[in-house]
Amino acid sequence: MKHILLAVAAAGVFAIFALAQQDTARGTLRGRITDPDGNSVPNALIQLKNAAGASLRTISSPSGEYTLSAPAGTYDLAVPMPCCQWGSFSQSNVTLRPGDTQPFDIHLPWGANLGDAGDDPLLLSNALRDSAPIPTGPAPRAYDGKPDLSGIWINVYNPDAPAVPSLQPWAAALFKQRVDNNSKDYPGAYCLPANAEPITRAFPYRIVQTPSLVVMLFDSDTPGVRQIFLNKREHPKDWDPTWSGHSIGHWDGDTFAIDTTGYNDKSWLSLSGIPHTEKLHTVERIRRLDLGHIEVEVSMEDSGAFTAPWKRTFTATLAPADTEIGEFICNENNRDVTHYRDK
Repeated sequence: MKHILLAVAAAGVFAIFALAQQDTARGTLRGRITDPDGNSVPNALIQLKNAAGASLRTISSPSGEYTLSAPAGTYDLAVPMPCCQWGSFSQSNVTLRPGDTQPFDIHLPWGANLGDAGDDPLLLSNALRDSAPIPTGPAPRAYDGKPDLSGIWINVYNPDAPAVPSLQPWAAALFKQRVDNNSKDYPGAYCLPANAEPITRAFPYRIVQTPSLVVMLFDSDTPGVRQIFLNKREHPKDWDPTWSGHSIGHWDGDTFAIDTTGYNDKSWLSLSGIPHTEKLHTVERIRRLDLGHIEVEVSMEDSGAFTAPWKRTFTATLAPADTEIGEFICNENNRDVTHYRDK
């Protein structure tokens, strides 16, 4: 028994020693995230990545504070802000020293709406989602037995989704130019359609489902409506390219698949200015997980602008029962364009 107790004690001492070694081999960043006025930025995602591809992350507190511990080494730090009140932050070659806690405050720039919280779709959507519990229960079925996708949906931001596709040199140069000039030519600022794939945006959208046609209504964009035809097997041969393209859909088991081609090359694929050509081809797959959630997978190919397919997956939650999709009007006295002025 004495030998057993000595062995246990030795194991305990060794474990404490190993833990102490592990702690001293790590470094820590600690700080606060603020906007240009010095106000706290809550719920911001802070990421560290090293050359080997290891990634660590944390979320800022309601007071904007964060603590992030990682093995000692050199990292790229990023605070990606999807839209629109605050801009993103990044810094390369951030070194974590063994056993050291470094102060590292982060100051975010204003986003495209110059800090107007009432004009940030992500904040508004999160507030809408938090206003009522997300309903629970099994996924409903339509009268034809197919999963019923009907409802108003609010996307959940997925920080793991690749924010930018792999671009060909000309497209990468154009994208950089748009980022550098603060998206001053953003189509949405000129009352034109803001995004070729509006389902990927943060604004709520309604799905209306019938046996031959699925309609999507968008709260945020021109023209604000999209038609997906279920009774057509092929796209028109003489289709005149449009902002939204031509969409046909079919059921693959319980997954609704949408195939879209026929885009023009005038729209952007993000507020930051990701370009595309008329060769853009999009496939969306939508699956109702349960009463309160759907899963959306968006795959894009463009042999004229991308070097590889661009795939994003995210979930969306069912909006509160009294939610409505409002009118989106953009015409006379439009002042939004001044927000996208050149730097």
